[in-house]
Amino acid sequence: MDSRELHGRVARLHYQHGMTHQEIGDLLGLSRIKVTRLLADARRAGIVEIRIHSPAAPFEDLETALVGKYGLEQAWVAPSFADEQRAGDAVGMVGAQCLRALVPTTGTVAVGLSSSVAAILPHIHADPLPQLGFVPLAGSWGGISRGMNPHELALKLGVAFGARTYHLPAPIVAKTAAVAAAFREDPGVRETMRMAAGADLLIAGVGGMDPTSGILIGSLGKTEQKRLVSAGAVGDVSARFFDADGHAVGGAVDERVVGLPLEKLAGIPHRVAVSFGPHKVTALETALRTGLMNMVVTDVDTAKALVTEASTERKSG
Repeated sequence: MDSRELHGRVARLHYQHGMTHQEIGDLLGLSRIKVTRLLADARRAGIVEIRIHSPAAPFEDLETALVGKYGLEQAWVAPSFADEQRAGDAVGMVGAQCLRALVPTTGTVAVGLSSSVAAILPHIHADPLPQLGFVPLAGSWGGISRGMNPHELALKLGVAFGARTYHLPAPIVAKTAAVAAAFREDPGVRETMRMAAGADLLIAGVGGMDPTSGILIGSLGKTEQKRLVSAGAVGDVSARFFDADGHAVGGAVDERVVGLPLEKLAGIPHRVAVSFGPHKVTALETALRTGLMNMVVTDVDTAKALVTEASTERKSG
């Protein structure tokens, strides 16, 4: 029996015949834990799709509070978990719901650097949209693939939606400002950036300034991190750092980035921030408060902090 057949058999016994995990294990000679894992894998692989015929969201009040507080177009909130993998998976699942609701049938979706956006990919099961395109906001990291590069995310989202994809042939942060400038003059890079600036929808992560709170900040040296903080940086969107007023933070790092500038990024009509965790609250609150991002996908704990703690800190500061 191949793996997919086993997943299907276990899924039918559980969802169609109402058998418990233990009963299925006894029947098929599997442990209860193995059955649980097979059912979880079946959902991730799209073998099982659960449809809930109700418009009610489990955290609708919290989503409404976020929309009202920050003047957002929409908000999506996932449950919080102490386990990092479960937390990311929950946000990814809700992020997939967000994307399915927002992606246009034609046009372009710009994609930014983000581990949280990468968590959406296993949960997307959509009909093909051949007139839709996915384009990266910035270049990519060199070396081994981490699955979080903008061009990797654009490619995988394009595959998931049966859409076109585009590549930006450049590093996300060049070695020097001169090298970055040369890449930005490349016709292929310029065309990709033109498409990104004209996108209908943006989906990207929001990174904080703690070295553990974002892919980019953790990759920079301590000297560069300190310079960014001294310059007023509170977070970044796809390698473009911003201050407490949502303005771009210039300097050596910004000059080395090969990607869409912050002001053009903010010009995309619909902008979804996918971000969660205590180290990202300040950056995410700033991005939403200043209008840099106008929609959000996050978890319960972060949402509560955004609604209550962030405003309290500003009043007392």
